[in-house]
Amino acid sequence: MMVYARSARATPVKPLSRQNHSRGTSARTTRRSRPQTPRALLGDEQDKELWNETSLGDAASAVADANDDSLWEHVGASEATPRNAAFSRKSSAQDDVDEDLFADLEETLFKVDRAALQIQKADFTVNSVIDKINRGKVNLRPSYQREYVWTVRTASKLIESLILNIPVPTMFFHETQSGKLEVVDGKQRLTSIWSFIQCEFPDGSPFRLTGLEVYEDLNGLTFTDLHERFQETILDYPLNVHTISRSSQPDFVFEVFERLNMGATQLNEQELRNCIYQGMYTDLLEELVKNENLLKIYRSKTPHLRMRDRELVLRYFAMMRTAPEGFFIPIKSWLNEEMRENKDMTPQDAGDMQASFNRTIKLAYDIFGDCAFRPTSPVGKGKKVTEEDVNGLFFREFFTSGEINVALWDTLMYSLTDVDAKKALEKKSTILAAWINLNNSSEFSKLQVSNPKAVCARQELWQAKLDKILK
Repeated sequence: MMVYARSARATPVKPLSRQNHSRGTSARTTRRSRPQTPRALLGDEQDKELWNETSLGDAASAVADANDDSLWEHVGASEATPRNAAFSRKSSAQDDVDEDLFADLEETLFKVDRAALQIQKADFTVNSVIDKINRGKVNLRPSYQREYVWTVRTASKLIESLILNIPVPTMFFHETQSGKLEVVDGKQRLTSIWSFIQCEFPDGSPFRLTGLEVYEDLNGLTFTDLHERFQETILDYPLNVHTISRSSQPDFVFEVFERLNMGATQLNEQELRNCIYQGMYTDLLEELVKNENLLKIYRSKTPHLRMRDRELVLRYFAMMRTAPEGFFIPIKSWLNEEMRENKDMTPQDAGDMQASFNRTIKLAYDIFGDCAFRPTSPVGKGKKVTEEDVNGLFFREFFTSGEINVALWDTLMYSLTDVDAKKALEKKSTILAAWINLNNSSEFSKLQVSNPKAVCARQELWQAKLDKILK
């Protein structure tokens, strides 16, 4: 079986293509080409991530309050969202969200090639959508969606709106490659309607109308308790649905998802990738974040709920496939390309990649313990850490309690992939001392930005020291 190994060039390769990598080589390679996204979608982007901004612990948008009593799932739009650190998201003001959203999407559709982004608009009766849900044609619970959070009172107000024929905001579906539809925007609304017709709230309790103000006499009733004319009014209600076709180019689908995702509960970039690039790759990432050594390093018993750990693993494979010379910004596009080009990998490709990751993360843990990929502590001006200083468990005092730093993740994981594990463990103290001293050096501190030049220089500095230790 061929081994998934580091690539020495920046051109795309299949997961099983082995590239001969010459350690310490500084030869630059041509950045691989990638699809160009219209500037109308991206805006002027300057991705200059500060070292501490790439921390795994950077703030991500919180899960919405389960007691949110707002009637609708508002989705907002703003000017282009800054492309910052991989795990950092910034929300926008939510003024006139529905109007802004549709104006923004219309501008997007006008700017791009219609063949690249196809959105079908249609009205479906509640009855027809419920039938599709019951037959499994519409997925109310795609893996990237948040759980149902509406209260019975909030859901009841929606049902009353249907009876009153009050317009309900447009819902967005995404057609998967299998032809099924996933609810991108409108899950709370559609789940409420479906649950009421099933006479059972998502928590398993009977769904009885509560808090109605216009039709107060309907309070306490289930769907089957309603008069036939009310039932028919609900079932015949037209839902406006926009469906993103499966023939749309993934890059543009990603942008639409981001714009729909500018509301109160944002998905981070990896959660968006997980829904757009469904396939063998997403399954592989889901499996690898259960790796016991990664969990120990992450200091957690379970994978991260917001998929930050999956993005770490994705970064490893992207760096392996392109080599540091193939790294480009914005990082979002670099990682999108990695998933898009390899989402339909073969089981053998996935097996080789899994073996490579498991072997490398084990070596990282065996050397650095759960301090792997975390910032180091200053030891004083002009002072150096010796091998004796880091013997046994004493090395832990030279690391901070900070979160995993993705720049350090990239550098260490890439450098450890091809090394002889037995030889590396014999030189454990030497490697630890060298890594700590390098991290505390002024030379290394000057490379505290995530741009292609800094990534290459940082990798070359550490690679040269590691090669000298292991020669």
